Amino acid sequence: MDTTEELGGTYFYHGHANVTAPELFNLILIESFADRTGIEVSSAALILSGQPWIPTRGKPAGTTAGTSVASKLSRAVFKDMRFPPGVSMYMPTGKNLKTLSFAKTNRVGAFIGRSIPWLGYAEIVILLQLVAADTRRKYNLIARPSDKIAWTSF
Repeated sequence: MDTTEELGGTYFYHGHANVTAPELFNLILIESFADRTGIEVSSAALILSGQPWIPTRGKPAGTTAGTSVASKLSRAVFKDMRFPPGVSMYMPTGKNLKTLSFAKTNRVGAFIGRSIPWLGYAEIVILLQLVAADTRRKYNLIARPSDKIAWTSF
C-alpha cells in the first residue's frame, strides 16, 4: 500500500488507516507545522526576550513597568552608538497591537531592543501562512474532488 491511498470512502495516510477527510486535514496540518518548527522556536525566543520582566527604577508614569532582556542586552552591546546625524528611526512601543505606537530615536541599542519582539510576531505570522499554504496544497493534492477545500486567501 502507498503512503497515501483512498480506501472505501476513507483515506490511508502514513500508516493511519480509515482516516476521514477532516482527520486527513488535521494530520497534514500537524505534519506541515512539525516540518517548520525551527522557525517557530526562534519566534518564541524573540518574543520572550522582548517582554518587560526585569524590574527597573525611575520610569515615567504611564509607561510599561520593567524592561526586557533584549533591551538591556542591545543597550549594553551598542552602548551610546547612534545613527548618523539627522537620521532618526521609528521604533515600535507598546505590548500588543492595541497599544502599538511608534517613537523616534537615534540610538541604535534602543531601536534594536524595541524591534526584536515585533520581529518575532512577524515571524509567527509568516510561519502560520506557510503552514496553511503547505496544508492546503498537500490536502487538495490527496483529497477527492468532493472533499477539496477551495481557499482563495492563500
